[in-house]
Amino acid sequence: MAVINVGVDFGSTGVRAAYGTPGEPARFVALAGNEWPWPLCEPVPRGPLPVSFPSVKSKLGLAGSVQLGGHTVNPADLVAAALRRLRARIVAETAAPIGHTVISVPARFFASQRSALLDVAGAAGLGEVSLVTDSVAAVVGHTGGEATGTFLVYGMGYEGFELGLVRAVRGRYRVLGYEGAGAPGGSTFDEQVLGGWLATLRDRGSLPDEVRQGETGWLRLRGTAEKVKEQLAAEGPVLFPMFVSGTNGQPRLTVQFEQPPFELLTRVLVAGTLDRADALFERSGLDRESVEAVVLVGGSTRMPHLRKLVSGLGAAVVPTADEHLARGAVLHAHQLVRRSSPGDEDQLGMAGGGAAEPVLDTPPLAATLLTAPGGASSAAAAEEATGLAVAQRLIAEGRREEAAAELRRLIAAAQELLHEITAGGSEEPPATPDETAAGGRNAPDLLSLARRRLDKGQYPEAINLAHLAWQREPNRADVFDAMIDIHCVAAMANPTIAGFGRDEKWLRCALGHDPSNARIRSLLAERSYLHGSGLHRAGRKDEARQALQQALAWDPEHRAAEELLHRLGGRR
Repeated sequence: MAVINVGVDFGSTGVRAAYGTPGEPARFVALAGNEWPWPLCEPVPRGPLPVSFPSVKSKLGLAGSVQLGGHTVNPADLVAAALRRLRARIVAETAAPIGHTVISVPARFFASQRSALLDVAGAAGLGEVSLVTDSVAAVVGHTGGEATGTFLVYGMGYEGFELGLVRAVRGRYRVLGYEGAGAPGGSTFDEQVLGGWLATLRDRGSLPDEVRQGETGWLRLRGTAEKVKEQLAAEGPVLFPMFVSGTNGQPRLTVQFEQPPFELLTRVLVAGTLDRADALFERSGLDRESVEAVVLVGGSTRMPHLRKLVSGLGAAVVPTADEHLARGAVLHAHQLVRRSSPGDEDQLGMAGGGAAEPVLDTPPLAATLLTAPGGASSAAAAEEATGLAVAQRLIAEGRREEAAAELRRLIAAAQELLHEITAGGSEEPPATPDETAAGGRNAPDLLSLARRRLDKGQYPEAINLAHLAWQREPNRADVFDAMIDIHCVAAMANPTIAGFGRDEKWLRCALGHDPSNARIRSLLAERSYLHGSGLHRAGRKDEARQALQQALAWDPEHRAAEELLHRLGGRR
């Protein structure tokens, strides 16, 4: 029986794995949400907020216990349970035994963290386990384990950033140097948004109820701030989607963020990482012209302004897919099985790794205070506030199913109102009786309505209805498959240059729901290729090369993308 090898991307916000046998395309699984508990909520003496939101990953090997959901738990137990679930998912899809597992970790991981991770991974039944840094895994994934060159990895995920200068020579990797720290990272931006929201409200003497609700309230605010950050990185202005009662009978208050201050914040935070990159080059005796490519990894590197800021680090800046580190780790596992001696890349860690992390002293993100339309007497506002308050109370009482039902009712009402607003200015004839409000419809009816929206080219509405259908009946596989299909059809229906960001967002949304779906990854590759082809026809060759490199990151076997990239003088 063939033995499979496994590569694991051990992330702060989730765990992804690639597995397979040498020479065959890797398959992927992922843990997220309740399968991978994050983040924690802990009080801090200093910072833009009275709490911070560290990951379980950051506590492994450093803390004997943490507080999670009102319970004291051991981080090692949480990680072990997650890795056992990961193994179970792999075993469920293949009967082959696991031979070697490589786990990618930050270079700044302490020795105690690496030792603890090796212990729990071995106990989880992942075979022989080795660790490799995120930077090396990124280069292995980029080169396919064969190419020669010098590469700079720029990684920024939820917690911190990593710069790795790596020399690749036909399947062997030598680390020329590392730089990195626990900040800035995605959590830094989340906390700046949340801090800006709170500071703006406090200036008017208002304080949201969530800050008095302990861990539950703070975690809810953090999740909302993360979504605002993601929207603000793409476009502005963006409203923080919570209303707070004004003082002394004043209208309810909300807060709006503009994109220019967010881009300024991004520039300030990224500037420090660019200085560290220059220091890394100088220490290694190299310069920016020495690298073949800058490989971007981590969710925070998807922010358009950040990509623009790091574009000068090398001749080519290569974005990567979510599975990139896992793919690089499994390729490295295949290499280790074939070797008789370890390589330089097995020497983990940065010099001086025990130093304390710096605290970034950055003012909260600037924002504008607004009053809610209709004031405090608005019936719709009162109903919304009541509904959300009911759901929050039910969650606090542990009555999650009832809370979910109340939230679905609110979502359905919002969908109806949104459709009335967006349809109001169109030339579309009035809806027929079977296309009216979605509030009381079951999942099949909502999917039928979504298909009709697709036929009319109303793609955002179709996806919203598909989401609502799945929320109504989340345990039905046919509803889930139909929801995924509607995402895919909408994303590929009209592949224009202007619509690429929207289409990619829909496909990434689908992949977030179904991380192991090969069709979605194939469509992401194809959509990126079509974008690159369109940019090439428009004479935008640099952008075209980046799009084609992204296509090959999704699907290294995409022949058309590879041929066009070669014609444009680009490299994978």
